[in-house]
Amino acid sequence: MGGLFFAPMLALIGVLIAWYRRDPRRFLDGPAHDAPLRLMRWATGLLSAERAEWGQAMLGELGYIEGRVRRMRFALGCVGAALVLPPWGRAAAGLWTLVALGAGGVGLYAALIVQYGLGAGAWIGVSILAVFVAGSLLGAGALVRRPGTALPGLVGGLVIALVFLTLTGFTFFDQILPDTSGWHHLVQTIVVPFLVGAAATVWTRDLIAGKRVARLAAITASLGLFVYATLAVTVIGSSGPLEEDGGFTLQGTISDRVGNNMVQLGYTLLLFAVVGWGGAAAAGRLLRRTPPAVPPAADPVPPQGA
Repeated sequence: MGGLFFAPMLALIGVLIAWYRRDPRRFLDGPAHDAPLRLMRWATGLLSAERAEWGQAMLGELGYIEGRVRRMRFALGCVGAALVLPPWGRAAAGLWTLVALGAGGVGLYAALIVQYGLGAGAWIGVSILAVFVAGSLLGAGALVRRPGTALPGLVGGLVIALVFLTLTGFTFFDQILPDTSGWHHLVQTIVVPFLVGAAATVWTRDLIAGKRVARLAAITASLGLFVYATLAVTVIGSSGPLEEDGGFTLQGTISDRVGNNMVQLGYTLLLFAVVGWGGAAAAGRLLRRTPPAVPPAADPVPPQGA
């Protein structure tokens, strides 16, 4: 169990080191602008072109508000409004896909509680799951609004999930009783997310866009894997073997399996995101070192009259 949390913590430390090396003054001198203004600028960047004037109006109104607490309250309200507003086009399709996954996972968990009478503790668990999923969907809503992020992020998440299921097995029994080795975990949680992040940066030719795609792919893959694993528990139900961790009882076994799925959701989301971020950053360094192509010299234009 210790190794379960060691990998994402190590990856987070690597991200912090990369941030510090890129701009040490960010940690030593503080931000150049106050926090409410930074939040407002981030929120206006989420708005579609149709709502650009509204974003500029919010920025202008912030300039007339005095007091740090009042400015922060106004900025947080505007951020909430920007996140709740429905996106357009591909961004809307991507967000509704993720909402369907999140709602499906929470709904399956709640259905298991009712079907097997798992008790009050399970309802606390599903409440925690609902809050976690809602936070993930808010983050995904911010990402899909960025240009060129929605489609690559969803495709990248699908690739990660398919490779994960290929190595663990696609059957429902493979989901509750996986038979994997160490190199399977290495490929599932490190190699594939890293390659997806690197490919996103190379495809978009933009480091920032590559990191956004990697984070969206992490959310997509983690939610999809959680829904599939919870669906496996729902379908197999009492036909599977009773487990020692569940006290060899049906209710205990079901509760243990969905609890493991919740742990895997948080673990994979965090690890996929930070490893994909690392892959995007590595590809970005290679792109910066690649010299730009020199256009061919144009033929000299002969002088008139020659």
